[in-house]
Amino acid sequence: MRPTIQVWPLPSLTQPEFEELFNDIVRTCQKIERLAVKDQNDLIVGFPKDLMEYGLGLDIIVQVFVPLVIPAQNLNAGENQTHCYKVTQTIGETVRNFFYRHNLTPRIQCQGSVLPWTIDV
Repeated sequence: MRPTIQVWPLPSLTQPEFEELFNDIVRTCQKIERLAVKDQNDLIVGFPKDLMEYGLGLDIIVQVFVPLVIPAQNLNAGENQTHCYKVTQTIGETVRNFFYRHNLTPRIQCQGSVLPWTIDV
């Protein structure tokens, strides 16, 4: 199972801005050794379109689904949960930093795949 990241609902972005955000997320995932992401083909990143335009970009949700059991790493359940939490937070911070660079300050809420948690970054 590849890590899967969804970022939505987003304000209006140009194609180059979407590509910049996508590349930021890929680079962040490449730096997280346990994810074993070598390139963009090792993960799935989606930007689902929201059908309601009102309020787009005020609150952004970052959903991160990472494999619970990471092969060949022999992590116990607690270590896996901590790892998933940190991965979720790190990717959320990457999304937040992208918008800060573009002079936008949305509230970012991250949702992880292992526990029913949310993180505000």
